[in-house]
Amino acid sequence: MDTEILRSFITLAESESISQAARKLYIAQSALSNRLKALEKECGTTLIERDYHNFKLTPAGRQLYERAIKIVELAESAIDEIRSADNGLSGTLNLAVTPSLATGILRDFLKRYREKYPYVTVRIFEGATPLLLSRMEDGLCDVALVRTPFTSSALYSVQTVYHDKMTVLSSESLPSSMDFGDLLARPLILTHRYASMLGRIANRMGLELDAPVQCEEIATCVAMTEAGLGLTMIPQSTFSNYAAHGSKLYSSPLENDECNTSCELVFLKNRHVPAAARNFAQIVTESV
Repeated sequence: MDTEILRSFITLAESESISQAARKLYIAQSALSNRLKALEKECGTTLIERDYHNFKLTPAGRQLYERAIKIVELAESAIDEIRSADNGLSGTLNLAVTPSLATGILRDFLKRYREKYPYVTVRIFEGATPLLLSRMEDGLCDVALVRTPFTSSALYSVQTVYHDKMTVLSSESLPSSMDFGDLLARPLILTHRYASMLGRIANRMGLELDAPVQCEEIATCVAMTEAGLGLTMIPQSTFSNYAAHGSKLYSSPLENDECNTSCELVFLKNRHVPAAARNFAQIVTESV
């Protein structure tokens, strides 16, 4: 099963018809149909239901589609790694980053990196920390930049980049500092991660967490706070970057340290680290 056929199948799976996929691939519809038939024969099952009314993946097709994306990404990553050789002056940097860092300190790191290595393509993958670490373990990313807490592993080589306190944001003025009691007395807009953390703290203090709006990303929390829907709590460095780029929210440092977080640079032990990733790590460590 070669990667070219898998690429064709991925395009098919993401299209509404064979003719549409053929146009995307710049090949004849008959040629694409023959590729699909050959792939189905190799797999021993129907991958796409197709007639005049239906064109959709079968359960087996869905499974192959998900695997095909990983296989193609791995093949491209391997080729890029070979092309970049040992100097990291070209090729691709596959970087897994927590969203709050992607919209925060990563901007400064990448600016320095791109100035020094302008011929390297940077592919950024964002998402929840467990997903990012999984991508790295699968070989789809070379290095991860994530926040604590996360489930560590003997597989990881971890380097702390910096420690971060939390700050409270509001569309209205705030006191010069706040503690958990002050925070839990207000309606909050929180990521699911911070909602769980503050929920446990509230239980311990005999209080209730009032978090009527919860979401996945800090950027959404900030947007909802700007709309006046409540207060939010985010890492100080993330807010500093928002403030530097025009945010008008009021801020107040959280006195308690229990929710503090660290930014960690994570590699996999016992796996070759491409030169592009080593160069990125050097930029990060030199910047802090």
